[in-house]
Amino acid sequence: MKKMIALLLAGTMAVSMAACGGGNTSTSSASGAASAASNAAPAATDLASQSKYPGTPDADMITINLQQEPPEMNSMLTSDTASGVVLRETMSGLMKLDKDDKPVLDLAESYTVSDDKLTYTFKLRKDAKWSNGDPVIAKDYIFAWTTAMKKETASTYSFILTDNIKGGADYFDGKIKEDGLGIKAPDDYTLVVTLSNPIPYALHLFSFQTYMPLNQKAYESIGADKYGKDLDKIVTDGAYKITEWVHNDHLTVTKDPGYWDNANVGIPKIKFVMLADANTNMNALKAGQLDYMTVNGDQIAQFKAEGQPVASYADGGNWYVQYNTTKKPFDNAKIRQAFGMAIDKETFVTNVLKNGSIPATGIVPISTMGANGAKYTDARGDISLKFDAAKAKSLLEEGLKEEGLTVDKLKLVFLTGNSTAAVKDATYMQEQWKTNLGVSVDVQPLAFKARVAAMHKNDFDFVYAGWAPDYNDPMTFLDLFTTTNGSNYGKYSSKEYDSYIDQARKEADPAKRQDLLIKAETLAVQTDAPIFPLYYSVINYTTSQKFTGGTDTAFQSWPGDYTDGAKLTKK
Repeated sequence: MKKMIALLLAGTMAVSMAACGGGNTSTSSASGAASAASNAAPAATDLASQSKYPGTPDADMITINLQQEPPEMNSMLTSDTASGVVLRETMSGLMKLDKDDKPVLDLAESYTVSDDKLTYTFKLRKDAKWSNGDPVIAKDYIFAWTTAMKKETASTYSFILTDNIKGGADYFDGKIKEDGLGIKAPDDYTLVVTLSNPIPYALHLFSFQTYMPLNQKAYESIGADKYGKDLDKIVTDGAYKITEWVHNDHLTVTKDPGYWDNANVGIPKIKFVMLADANTNMNALKAGQLDYMTVNGDQIAQFKAEGQPVASYADGGNWYVQYNTTKKPFDNAKIRQAFGMAIDKETFVTNVLKNGSIPATGIVPISTMGANGAKYTDARGDISLKFDAAKAKSLLEEGLKEEGLTVDKLKLVFLTGNSTAAVKDATYMQEQWKTNLGVSVDVQPLAFKARVAAMHKNDFDFVYAGWAPDYNDPMTFLDLFTTTNGSNYGKYSSKEYDSYIDQARKEADPAKRQDLLIKAETLAVQTDAPIFPLYYSVINYTTSQKFTGGTDTAFQSWPGDYTDGAKLTKK
């Protein structure tokens, strides 16, 4: 699971998991930057042994900074990383990702795949239990998926089901009933899933949060409007269950004795606190109130000077400026291009972030795999709009003339997170737009939940946003910008772009499929510019002496996963 950022839209560093300037960075130099950041850091396994800080005093528990209140703890609806972090520990599906990000069996004990790669038959574990004691059965998956695919549910992630399950699009549109879908339960412990097309990353999907089951009895008893909103309003089936939730302060999860693999879960309790301020975060670690924290660029130097180790990894995320293409002036592609080209990404990454992040060369980050076992970005190359203040000013003038506007009539608000890092980043962009375009922009910091709500409602001019991958394939980024995608917050709509993505979904040849994806991405980045990719994020973090073995990867990102061998080093 992600991540969410599975997802996920939102943020780790800048907005508690959502990110100025445009350089001419090649794919090879970007890869080198990532390698340099990695080589400079200690191995994650060495953090506990090298840490200067003993950690929290609580017996059998570690404390991690989640940074923000989880906005939506309903696995059918959530699309943010903060919620995804908790769901990763508390919800289980057919598959899960191991420490190497490979899908392995979780609540399924076995599966078979048809010769045409369309039908997956799962045999479910009979010892899997919900936190209320009910068995997890095949109908729990069918209920979750069919409910998420209903238009009235308004799941922003419905597309990850409707685009992939046979009949999903027709079911969403009300053209067929549930029995016409490619999901069947011959008995309580057999689930048969038929896909619309062969999907190379299908097993990754079955580990993702929107593919989690849902206890129908509990969901209907609690009510759709209340489910996942409080401690007693959610039923889980994962390694941990939620045992404490003080909103906007902390949330605690405890090992669930009913989880089938409970014996291999090494940390009894995890407390997630919600500290948005970077200095408060650091002080909490030093004071024995925190065991894991992400580290910003300024703090890296401070920790280094103190002898505190900092580890890092490329988290697979892309941070960008997203424009509301339905509102003036950002309904004009030239104006969108101008605002992107006015940002010097190289200077932003080097002098503002200072954390090893990599200037974006397109929408899809460098960690994503492409055709035939090679990196997708090796085939795509650098397609980014380059920093060019003069050209940006000219494009702005052309666009404003087409819109019948002038610079002095622009009243623009740029939404960002309310964390220290997010405000600092947005202030840099604000200065770039003033200096290079002559445009005054108001920066509006919002708490994570409020910012996500504004994006869902399309209530913004433009916004500092990010996306973490749901699975290891370019489609996890590129299908976001199709017309009907629920996470297409800027409402970008292009028949040409949609056609490329639709053709790619149906194309079985890996190289031809990749070519279609590159055409779509190039159209979006260079011509239509619904977003301006800023950088590919690198997560820097440190820990106390209290635990080791957490999984921190591009697909199990910030603050990692604690069910694959994490254990306490001291109590």
